[in-house]
Amino acid sequence: MQRVALSVVAWGATIVALSTITISHITKSPVEDVLFDVISGFGTVGLSTGLTASLPDLGVYVMALTIFMGRIGTVTLAAAVAATSRSQLYSLPVERPIVG
Repeated sequence: MQRVALSVVAWGATIVALSTITISHITKSPVEDVLFDVISGFGTVGLSTGLTASLPDLGVYVMALTIFMGRIGTVTLAAAVAATSRSQLYSLPVERPIVG
């Protein structure tokens, strides 16, 4: 379970960091404003410093991808990591019994 939690945190931190760097590079805005908007978007909170409304097209696409990954990506990643960590302690029969 700890591996799943660490994977989700690392995945989220990587997405937030990459999105912040990309949008900061595109807009040349202060990092604090960009970081606030990116974290708000990733967490699907809905708060903004006003930067999101003035983003160019590429920034809007990056922000939309960040919102999508925050909403769908971490849950999917957690489910995938949790599903692969279970071991099956039994095996199902593979032959069909003869009836009749």
